[in-house]
Formats: sequence, C-alpha cells, structure tokens
Amino acid sequence: MAGKFLGTDGKYHPAGSFPGIDGKYHPAGYFVGIDGKYHPPGSFVGADGKYHRAGEFMGADGRYHPQGQFAGTDGKYHPAGSFLGTDGRYRSPGAFRGTDGKYHPQGSFLGTDGRYHQAGSFLGTDGRYHLPGAFLGTDGKYHPQGSFLGVHGAYVEPEGAGERERANQQGLEC
Repeated sequence: MAGKFLGTDGKYHPAGSFPGIDGKYHPAGYFVGIDGKYHPPGSFVGADGKYHRAGEFMGADGRYHPQGQFAGTDGKYHPAGSFLGTDGRYRSPGAFRGTDGKYHPQGSFLGTDGRYHQAGSFLGTDGRYHLPGAFLGTDGKYHPQGSFLGVHGAYVEPEGAGERERANQQGLEC
C-alpha cells in the first residue's frame, strides 16, 4: 500500500501519522491542545475559550465563522460569493435571475416546459423532467436514483426522493 504503513495497532495508516497519547493514530501536524484533545495544524484557542480551525474569525455577532464568510447588510453571515439579490435577499454563489424574475440555483436550466430544472435533469419519455440518475422501471414509471425493486414487486424509493423529484418538476427556485 503506497503511502501507508502498518502501525503498532496492526492497522494501516497514512504516511506521517503518529500514535497519540490517547492510543489512536493522528494525521501529521495534529497537536494536543490544553483541553487534552488533538487538533489540526493551525488551530487556535479563541476568545470564547474553544479551539477553532485556521482561518476562522470572530464576527461582530461574537461567533466564529469560516474563512471567506462575510457579514451582510441583514446582520447575518453569508458564504463567499453570495450576493444581495434585487429582492433584498442574499443568494447563493452562482444563482441567477431567470426570465421568470425569480432566482435559480447555479446550473439550473429552462426546460421546454417553461420551468427551471436542476442541472443534469432530463426529459423522460413521459414528457416530464426527472432528476439525474432517475431510471425507467419495469413498471413503466420513472424512479429516483437509489430506488430498487422490493420483495413485493413495488419500487422502494430513498427517503425524501419523491419530494425532490416533485420540486424539480414544478420548477426550481432558491
């Protein structure tokens, strides 16, 4: 196994890992903090007395936020690349305003049905758009990715798959 070694525990570990005082192997650069736990390189103790990852910062709200987030005019923190839409709400990076005047997620497209659909969706033989990975079952119906034919001859769908499929068919908005 390239880049791995057999540890004293009889298991393979990534090169540079080391056995800690807790008996577990830890990635190179990790260190034991004053709390007795292992932390990734660059971690620091914040003003709140807790460990935070490198690049995190304390916002005006007194909470720590990941690097790249910014405080919006709404007083909330948003991911880098987010923007204030013409409707006054912050939108995800890459979101766009469609011909319908609504904002849609990056990669969405306007289907022949006049609605916006998730990237990778396809027009099925039933004339409806389906999410990527959907397939035509032996029952002649489309089923979401992860569905399978159950012991009683009916398709079993992953939890929540039906709701996502219906949302995609009705048009995406963010």
